[in-house]
Amino acid sequence: MIVFAILPIMLAAAESDTLLYNLSLIAGGSHVSVEARLTRTAPGPVALASPPMAGPAGTRVAGFAATDDRGRALEVRRAGRSWVVMSTGGPVRFRYRLEFQRRVSESSTGSGLDSSRLYGITRGMFVAPDPVAFRKTGESYPELFVSIIAPPGWQVIAGWPQQAGVYRPANGDELLGSTIAAAADFRIDSGRVGSTSWRLALRGRRYFTDSLLREIVVASLERSAAALGSVPVPMVSYTADLGRKGRTSGSLQGTASIGLVWEPSEILETARGHDVFHETVHLWFGGAIEAPRWWTEGVTDYFAARLWAEWRGEPADLAELCFTSLRNYQAIEHRTRLTMAQETRQGIGGDNTELLVYRKGMLAGLLLDAAIRRGGSGRSLDDVARRLIARARLRASRTVRDEDIRAEVLAAGGRPAAEMWDRIVAGTAVIVEEDVRQALEIVTGRRIEPPTRLAKAPKELMR
Repeated sequence: MIVFAILPIMLAAAESDTLLYNLSLIAGGSHVSVEARLTRTAPGPVALASPPMAGPAGTRVAGFAATDDRGRALEVRRAGRSWVVMSTGGPVRFRYRLEFQRRVSESSTGSGLDSSRLYGITRGMFVAPDPVAFRKTGESYPELFVSIIAPPGWQVIAGWPQQAGVYRPANGDELLGSTIAAAADFRIDSGRVGSTSWRLALRGRRYFTDSLLREIVVASLERSAAALGSVPVPMVSYTADLGRKGRTSGSLQGTASIGLVWEPSEILETARGHDVFHETVHLWFGGAIEAPRWWTEGVTDYFAARLWAEWRGEPADLAELCFTSLRNYQAIEHRTRLTMAQETRQGIGGDNTELLVYRKGMLAGLLLDAAIRRGGSGRSLDDVARRLIARARLRASRTVRDEDIRAEVLAAGGRPAAEMWDRIVAGTAVIVEEDVRQALEIVTGRRIEPPTRLAKAPKELMR
């Protein structure tokens, strides 16, 4: 096991438990070697949770073992999806091999490793103490240090701040809420929006220019900050990589890290531009606050669509995205039988075109925004969102619930908003085309008919 001789000054300054990781990448291999050292003040066994997304992300933990600081083997017991290291006290070292099942990531929520690049989501990579358990008990998560050893010439892109060449996730949620990418051919751009720095790492030949993606990234941050308040993290990284040809494109938001793994033939039109805005808005909804899923996904989708359309100066883009959401909603069999909250509690699965929390959630954002504006107070759903973010700052869990959202919606929009809430969020009333058309007219000031699909323009590969 690697001797953790690095960071002596940082470790000496640490005032709590510490957890150090060394990740070693080998070009051409199919695994990453992970070694870690946990120091702690409390005696007793150590519970370490398996990466929560290891299976779906296309990774697998193998060869897990633990020792004390002198190299003596410690007993390890499996308990569900966790390992329990039987230690009476003192530092615990553990190691494992993270095996990648795919050479090329099939989506932003997957992982891949081959001779030229790594893309991984950290929820599929780290064996670590469960941050949820720490939040429940109010204990402080160990101070984190992550060292990544890549092949010569490779650049490493991770969604954490660096200090002396070592990554410093702020807590367990940041550790498991990021992406890690590495390759020799990343093209790097960076800048600032307000007090937040951003970095864009892009690779591969695309059907759009690097400058266009940069422009969209900056616009997504600026527009979101104008609507919701300053960007809630000091640094955010965007990693744009090529996914597997023929696979569905997708995007992923971590606490301060956004992955854009798109099918190689993608172009930067409304769908993918909306994706970038959606993941950026997640820095607030899903990052700054934890909310019911219909808000975190559906209302995020609405804000992203509206902000994208406002930036483009094209209200028809918002209409296209909302009417598409309506078509998908109309195909969901349980739309008149379950509320969005009931769908979540029942654990109904499916992709984002098949679930109410996404498709009805987006429409709920539009309809609530229109109802609040119709109330005559001069307010909008933006005011509700900012109030919810302020509430979340006062809570250690950062959680807002349906009752919090309802209270802010009613305070902003009065009776029209209350009636819309009862109908769409608390109830199962059917949403029809005219509902969407009228709401769009209130929000955009224009009456927009459902769009007709146009032929796609020919694509030109950028070199």
